[in-house]
Amino acid sequence: MFEIKQIQSAEAILLRHRVISPDSPVDEARYSGDDLTGTIHIGAYAKDRLVGTASFFKEPHKKLSGENMYRLRGLAIDPAHRNELRGQTLILFGENLLAQNGIDLLWCTTKISNLPYYQHLGFQETSYTFNDGEKGIQVLLQKHM
Repeated sequence: MFEIKQIQSAEAILLRHRVISPDSPVDEARYSGDDLTGTIHIGAYAKDRLVGTASFFKEPHKKLSGENMYRLRGLAIDPAHRNELRGQTLILFGENLLAQNGIDLLWCTTKISNLPYYQHLGFQETSYTFNDGEKGIQVLLQKHM
């Protein structure tokens, strides 16, 4: 059984920690805005176990224009459940919720190696890139809703 639903920030943070930064303190998996009204956390469940999460933050970006924009951040899929379209399904579910609420732009940043994944989901690469230290070169992507 596979289910997608909104979850609490604490659940998203725990899975982010386990998948993205297991060797760091749990607080490093907590993002500014996780508990703000308007932030949306989506979870993917397999047999009642949280195996994926994506978070959507009401956050403008100075390099983008738009009235109502959100940021996709913290996409984390349990390694045992990768290549099962969990991430894609989480993003599409979140986009649907945002579109219902009149959001006109979704943005994220990613490593150059991840560009094909996000382009497949309809994100467009912008000309803005930056070096994020340990993450390396990052690209700003946008998707009009």
